[in-house]
Order: sequence, then C-alpha cells, then structure tokens
Amino acid sequence: MAHKVLRTLLLAILALALFCSAVQAVTLTVTVKDYESGSYLSGASVYVSGTYVGKTGSSGTFDYSHSLKSDFTLRVTKSGYEDWSDVIDYDDTSVTVRLEPDTVDLEVTVYDADTVQPISGIRVTVTAKGSGSVESERTNSAGKAVFDVDASETYTVAIDADDYESLEREVDMDGESRSVQFWLYPAGRFAFKVLDAQDHSPIAGAEISVGGTVKGVTGSEGTLATVLDQGRSYQVKVTHTSYQEYLQEVYVGEDAVVTDIFLKKATYPVFISVFDEETRPVEGAAVTVDGASAGVTDRYGRLSLGQMVGGSHTVAVKADGYTSWEGTCTPAATGADLAVELAYVPVSLSVLTENADHAALSGVSIGVNGASQGVTAADGRLALSLKPGTYNISGSREGYLTAYADRTLAVGSSGESAILTLKPEGPAPIVVGAAALLLVVLLLAGVVVTRRIRMAGRRRRPGQKSF
Repeated sequence: MAHKVLRTLLLAILALALFCSAVQAVTLTVTVKDYESGSYLSGASVYVSGTYVGKTGSSGTFDYSHSLKSDFTLRVTKSGYEDWSDVIDYDDTSVTVRLEPDTVDLEVTVYDADTVQPISGIRVTVTAKGSGSVESERTNSAGKAVFDVDASETYTVAIDADDYESLEREVDMDGESRSVQFWLYPAGRFAFKVLDAQDHSPIAGAEISVGGTVKGVTGSEGTLATVLDQGRSYQVKVTHTSYQEYLQEVYVGEDAVVTDIFLKKATYPVFISVFDEETRPVEGAAVTVDGASAGVTDRYGRLSLGQMVGGSHTVAVKADGYTSWEGTCTPAATGADLAVELAYVPVSLSVLTENADHAALSGVSIGVNGASQGVTAADGRLALSLKPGTYNISGSREGYLTAYADRTLAVGSSGESAILTLKPEGPAPIVVGAAALLLVVLLLAGVVVTRRIRMAGRRRRPGQKSF
C-alpha cells in the first residue's frame, strides 16, 4: 500500500516538473550602443522575427521575455544608423548591438554676395560636434564641396578665404542628406545710404559712382554696398532724376561700414500747351498732375505747372467735347514745355428724308461733303457720327431731285439733326420749252389761216363763183 502511494507521488512530481519546464519564460536583455563612441542609444526599435516588440529606454536597453523553443531573428533600427540584424539562440539572455552611423551627403555651395557667382577653390571645413571628426574639401568650378557625413550628427561648417569675410554655421543632418548654400561677403565691404534731405526717407534708384566708376544704384532701402579700402578718401557722385547731383569727397574710416548721403530735391519750371486736331488752342481745359488739380488753360491753351520736382509725373487733361488725355512728364534742367493734342469727341447727326408730302422716304443715299455715308432706313432716317465742323448734307434717290442742307456741328454738342425734302423729277426743261414753242407756233398759224379765210369771204361778190 505504501509502495503504491509513493509511486503515485513520484508520478505527480514528475508531471509538475514537466509542466513547469513547458511554461518557463526566458528574458533577453538587448543593449544598443553607438559603434564608434560606445555610448548607449535610446529610442532604438527592436523587432523579433519581423514583429515590432519595443524600444530601448534611456539606458539603451530593452528586456524581451519569451517562451520560444527555437532560434529567432533579432533586428534593431534607429534613425541615423544602419540597420542591424542577427539570429539569436532561443535560450540567450543578453545581446549587445553596436549600430554604425548611417552616412549621408552634406553638399556646401559658396557664392560671392556681390556678383552672385559661385566661388571655386575655396576651402570648406566641416567638424562633427559629437565625435570631433574634421574633414576639409575645396569647392569645384560650381562652388560646391561634398562631404560623406554621419546622418545623426550636427556639423560646424567653416569657410575662411582670402579677400572674403570668414563664415561659420551649424548644420543638423537630421538623418538625411543636406544641401546648404552660403554667401561670402568681400572683405572691406562698405555701404552708402542715400536719404531725402527733408524727411530723411530712403531714396531708391540713386546711381552712385566712386572715383569715376559706377558702383550701382540704391535699392528700396536706399542703400548700396560695395568694397572700399578703409582709411582713405574717395570722390563720390550720386545722381537721381528727382534730386540735385551730389559730388563730395567721402572719407572711409578704419572702423566705418556705412555713411549717409542726403540729397536735395531738384525742381524745374514746366508749361503745358493744349491744342485741338486743327492745332487751335483749347481754352478752359482742366489739367491735373499726379492726381492733383493744376488749373485750366488760358485763351492760348497754355498753363504754367509751376516748379515741378524732377522725375516722372502723370499729367491728365480734360475738356468738354474732347477725348481725355493722359501722359507722363519728366522735368529736366533744360526745362520742359508739354504739348498736348486733344481729339474731338464725335457729334451725332440724325438725317431724316421725306417726300413733298412730308412722309418718310427710305432708300435715300446720304452724302456728306460729297462722300457717301449710307442710305436711309424704312423710317427715312440715317444716324451719322462726325467730328465737329461744317458739312454739306445731300440726299438723292432715283425719281427725285437731290436735296441739300448745310449743318455746323459744334464742339461739345449733344447732337444735331437735318431734314431733307425730296421732290419728284418733272419733264426736262428743254423738252417743256420746245413743246411750249411748238404750241405757240401752232396757235399763231391757226390765227393766220382763220384771218385769210375771213378776208377771202369778204372779197367775193354775190353770185360770183369761186374757182
């Protein structure tokens, strides 16, 4: 009996041991480090047989617990590093992964700030902030230098070239290739700032010459940068269409970088003369300059615009009966007399043709000063548009005598009208005259014959026969 109980107990212990053995878990500690520096890497992603299982913590480790009974593939990835993978024994409890930094391209392009042209042969140095590694390259003909760098690093780019100011910038690679561009400013850079003498506002478009050489024109801020030797004087000339010329000797000090130049506005007398299409003066034409009223022209079509500031100005002219005019005026030291020709506004002329009974007559050909303008419509009308002036209007139609009318179309007229009454054509005058003469002759002949007959009757005696 005791032997039987002991056997049952042994079987139970064996079964329990087998069960515990079946469910016992293994913990694999994954430690991730930088291949070069040996520093621990946090945020590295861990995959087991292609399945994501977690990330390393601040200590660069990750614990993976499993109950696998066969070897498996472990893969570790991190931005800025090359992927790592290997086959791990199922009963391993630790593994150290060293990730090699992924390399990317850092392309540096250098331009001259004044000419905007690439600079070749310039030495460019890049220094890794983390590892302290240093690389140098010279720019090629396109002004480029290319470096193979760690994708996760931050680099200091330094450029030091003769005749240029030194430059230093930081570039964070952020796990991908970068292309950066830099201006190099010539050493001895000096700027002129051109301002209005009255309100100190910046003057754009001012041309600056130094020592007889044109350096360029000022931008919207009134400045122009150039390269000058410090500690010497230069003859500087500044010109602008709206300002008096500036010509002075300017000293560039050892520590000077900019100098202000003040310009006074230049004014010139300007007159305007306004004529019509026949070159006759237009009196009372309203003139505006840059949107402000300047007055009206006199009987000679003239108006003084006073002293105008040099530069381009918009001038507009309006007068009743004329098309408005707008143009530009650029006063200069030689003076200016602006001549403006105003075109007439056409005047409407309504022509009505009728017969002798004053009924509308259509199909009448209308002429103006002998030139055909068209034919009247069913209502006997034809609308014309003519320049101001005096015209002879004619209307003709077969079977009617041509009718005429004179009309003067005044400048600024709201419209005129003309009525042409056409009379029917009669017999030709020569035919009528001939017929009348023939009738008179016949009448006279009849009278003569009648008289002779009567006289013959009186001479005949009684009983006398006539032969």
